[in-house]
Amino acid sequence: MKNEIDEQIRDILQSIPERLTVAEGGVDSSVQQEYLEHTNKLDYDQYSEEDISARSQSLFGPSTPLGEKKETLAILAHRGTVESYRTIERYLKTAEQELEGWSVLALQECRMFLEGFLLDQNVGMVMTGLGGEGNKLRYFFMIRSRNDVAFTSAQKVTIERAFSYICRRFDSILEEMQVHEDYATMRVLVPLDVAVEEVIEGGIGESNTFGDFLDVNYYVTNDRIPMEAKILHYLREMGRGGE
Repeated sequence: MKNEIDEQIRDILQSIPERLTVAEGGVDSSVQQEYLEHTNKLDYDQYSEEDISARSQSLFGPSTPLGEKKETLAILAHRGTVESYRTIERYLKTAEQELEGWSVLALQECRMFLEGFLLDQNVGMVMTGLGGEGNKLRYFFMIRSRNDVAFTSAQKVTIERAFSYICRRFDSILEEMQVHEDYATMRVLVPLDVAVEEVIEGGIGESNTFGDFLDVNYYVTNDRIPMEAKILHYLREMGRGGE
């Protein structure tokens, strides 16, 4: 029987795209915090098989309160069974917008328990606002020119080439780069075993070998991409850091 269960778990894990190791779209940090606080308070032993089965059915009911659905998703995630994984996976396809992030976290946690059962060891779960792909976390960062001097065309090319080179060197993926008049923003996937500072500082250092035109101060986050007003605020703060 155990071999049959192991095979079912392997089939599930092999069918899951690697990007779900870390949620592709990311989950807002406030949802993460709420999920962790809620799941830590639950007494999972109080739910019988009959209760869980009934809850699984009501999960798909349009009149079921969202709070009850949250609790059901957390219970199913903690069970860590093939059946509970399939239920959460099916629900996620039609989940209410308010519960999309919650459902993604539940699916990740359920996968964590499945892997732990198969490997007979503890398996961790990584959650960030910007998500990731496979074994890589997604970061957004900004760099700026030294003393707010506008980049020349040659310097813009240098930035693009330098960060492309550094990303390849650290097995990172440069998803997006936007070079503006006197600053640049980038969205990068960085392996879990690589410090994002190595990528950013490496790119700044590589660029500065061609004229020392980039400020050594930078802004980086894996929570959310800031709005334009916040970007301008952070740029001013970065400038003060170089004074």
